[in-house]
Amino acid sequence: MILDIRTASLDQRVLNQAAELLTQGRLVAFPTDSSWSVACDSASKEGVVRLKKLKGLGAFTPAVLTDDLAQWNGFVDLDNAAFRLVKRYVPGPFVFIFPARPGLKNNFGVKRLEVGLRLPDHPVPRAVVRTLGRPVFAITASRQLSEPGWWDEAFAQEYLFEEAWQLEDLEGVDLILDPGEAQPKALTTVVDLSSGVPELLRQGIGDWS
Repeated sequence: MILDIRTASLDQRVLNQAAELLTQGRLVAFPTDSSWSVACDSASKEGVVRLKKLKGLGAFTPAVLTDDLAQWNGFVDLDNAAFRLVKRYVPGPFVFIFPARPGLKNNFGVKRLEVGLRLPDHPVPRAVVRTLGRPVFAITASRQLSEPGWWDEAFAQEYLFEEAWQLEDLEGVDLILDPGEAQPKALTTVVDLSSGVPELLRQGIGDWS
């Protein structure tokens, strides 16, 4: 199902519907400041199972998508130095990698000891999180999800979607929030802070300098 949601005037009824589906363990797709994402409620084990199934083989490493920096403390230990650094770049198209709190791995079977956190500069995902009342787990929507053999890291941007209707073939996605405009085929910039020293893992649309 596709529902229109205009960024200049967000429809709270649509946001409520998205939040309700998420609490039921369903998957919701929405635009971000880089490309499209598919998300589940971070508190829903059923939602995590559905998101893992959509992601397919390989390590399940979703980003924790939040509405503000204070929510990061529920997933990682954010010390003062890390907070000051991150605050320079968010909101924005960045994912920052930190050591995950043990409970995250135990409760949801996340295999890596690190977790990526994201605070996007886009009103729709932040409004979804705000309406839900807690962060979501999100993965990038791409053709790799519907055609697993179609993947080459060197051409990852080419596999991204632009229009909302292109996501309709993604298995298990119950709702797509359509802002009425094409999304850029752009990846986030990924920075690893797990050792305390910033390491650029992927240069995406976010300017890391």
